[in-house]
Amino acid sequence: MTHKSTTTKDLPTISDCDSCGICCLHMGYPSYVTTPASQTDQTAPQLDEQAWAKMPNSLKQELLDYIETYQTPADGELDGPCVWYDAVRRRCEHHEHRPQVCRNFSVGGKGCLEWRSHYQLHHPDYLP
Repeated sequence: MTHKSTTTKDLPTISDCDSCGICCLHMGYPSYVTTPASQTDQTAPQLDEQAWAKMPNSLKQELLDYIETYQTPADGELDGPCVWYDAVRRRCEHHEHRPQVCRNFSVGGKGCLEWRSHYQLHHPDYLP
């Protein structure tokens, strides 16, 4: 099957993230913690320290447990969906606790358009 070349200008304009989640499909896990759980006694979260501190302990533990068993994808492969991504609702399960990197990912911005273009080309049935 051949796909036509897709540019970001070929994509429909969107005004919100509802029922999209494309930015979540290659994250693996929220980037609060950059070390395995076994090493976190020595390392404070590298990003979003205030948000991490406000996060419920059960959610922190869930994330640390996931990271402890996380497998890095092979070279050249995209990471899987973020562990917090709800594939049915196509949105973040813990949106209010998302890290700054997710907050900075603006609707219709360069990164948004690039990932939507990628999915239009490789997974066209996914786009909202």
